[in-house]
Amino acid sequence: MKVSWPTMSADDAAEIIQHNDMVAFSGFTPAGSPKALPAAIARRANALHQIQQPFQIRLLTGASISAAADDALSEADAVSWRAPYQTSTGLRQKINQGQVKFVDLHLSEVAQMVNYGFFGDIDVAVIEATAITSDGRIWLSSGIGNAPTWLLRAKKVIIELNHYHNPRVAELADIVIPGAPPRRNSVAIFHALDRVRSSVRADRSA
Repeated sequence: MKVSWPTMSADDAAEIIQHNDMVAFSGFTPAGSPKALPAAIARRANALHQIQQPFQIRLLTGASISAAADDALSEADAVSWRAPYQTSTGLRQKINQGQVKFVDLHLSEVAQMVNYGFFGDIDVAVIEATAITSDGRIWLSSGIGNAPTWLLRAKKVIIELNHYHNPRVAELADIVIPGAPPRRNSVAIFHALDRVRSSVRADRSA
């Protein structure tokens, strides 16, 4: 399907992200997490630091991301705050030295805390997808994580298309955004073949 969304390189997309932005990455571990944008953000940070301009982001994820992504951002001194989990040796050292603030919490609590506004606004969400339609349906790749919540809460969204995966990989997932407790309804799956939905949506008018 023809995509009518603006397209750009990873480096151009990184220009959208500003100093001190709250940035949320899709995925759960390396699966479904952005592959090109972290390196592009690190390059942007290095370039700005060379001309004595500040650039660091606050980074939210669904779990860990790839160590390579966290390593690149850490080496570029591009992260000032991180939650909820990471596996990068370099970033862990900066956290232990007090150079990066870190919120260590249960992964299942992150989306709910974002919905409650405990972490403030999400300025930019970076979402890996296999396809996106002109009406805003997004087919996620091999890891869902908190991407549905990021898409609801982010002021801006960058979709990183990964054509390695067939878009039908999204059919392996059933995506549900539960309501707030204590009025949270049951998931509407009652039979083996019941489905909720396999895609998420971005609002083009926002």
